[in-house]
Amino acid sequence: MTTELQQIFTENPHYKAAYDEFLELHKNGYGKNSTPEELAAFEGYYARDFLNGLKAPEDTSVLIKGERLTIRRASLSDADFMEKVELDEDNSPWVGHWPLGWRIAKFGDGHMLQTIIEKADGTPIGIMIFCDLMNYEAELQLKRIAILEKGRGYGKEALYLAQKYAFEVLGTKCLSLGTKEHNTRAQSIYKATGFTPDMPDPCTHFHVAAEDYFNRTGGQL
Repeated sequence: MTTELQQIFTENPHYKAAYDEFLELHKNGYGKNSTPEELAAFEGYYARDFLNGLKAPEDTSVLIKGERLTIRRASLSDADFMEKVELDEDNSPWVGHWPLGWRIAKFGDGHMLQTIIEKADGTPIGIMIFCDLMNYEAELQLKRIAILEKGRGYGKEALYLAQKYAFEVLGTKCLSLGTKEHNTRAQSIYKATGFTPDMPDPCTHFHVAAEDYFNRTGGQL
């Protein structure tokens, strides 16, 4: 742990608690079969990203805008709302939940982009998290999407905006996502918005290729 991080923890014990909590979760979860050396290496990477996450600017700039929704960058001040979305009773069976310590670290991870879905009046209604940002030219992954206000078409519009951002703004060649096998509602929405099931696993992995997106929307590569 760096001196700078120790100073932050002295001034804000809440962050220290979040940091320690996640390390303990990792040690007893994914890291339970790791050697002490591997755990120490993980903590080194984690401490770096955690510090970068705490130091990240409060950037809430708009990434893409649609008829009813806007997708903007998330910042650390959105952490409570993002947790609320993930733990919502309709969402929690299908999406993962990041504890605060891990979310902070992911704000400092250049591979990740956390975003907020807002209505036109600025009311936040959901989240989207992209990953593989360091390799976005080849493929961008939509790791998580969750909406609070269901049944109003917001999920479909958000997925269309995710495609527009991936292909027209970033210029990626492929946008992919996944879901749990029994989440048939999400699977039907993915198919309705142009995602193709990956074979031989047509239930849990989907993608849209740039060529298919532009053929559908009438744009150009």
